[in-house]
Amino acid sequence: MKILSKLAVISTFLFTTSVFAHGDGHGEVDKNKILQAAQTSAKGLTFKDKGMSVGKLESSWNKVSKDSFKLVEETKEAIIVKAINNVNKQTIYFKVSKAGKVLDVKDATSFKGSHGHSH
Repeated sequence: MKILSKLAVISTFLFTTSVFAHGDGHGEVDKNKILQAAQTSAKGLTFKDKGMSVGKLESSWNKVSKDSFKLVEETKEAIIVKAINNVNKQTIYFKVSKAGKVLDVKDATSFKGSHGHSH
């Protein structure tokens, strides 16, 4: 009987902890997570073409600071992040899901043409 009551207490504790941890996050996007995903993607694309529209990036993107990444637009399904590489004067755009997954990366010229308006 003691084991059963301990199990009930533990189950209740785990349920309430997960409810509280999950309760306030609906509808909010962690902007730092989005920026971090874009920066990590840029660094990864300096090593390998990962099937994104922009292809493989030159190695100078590996050293672009987080300050060079800016949130520019939020849509229903994704957030657009603009990044500027001051070394090679290239601007690229990241389409990042609200969960933090990079969906596509395009250079400024192809982004403007497919997106419908410029930033």
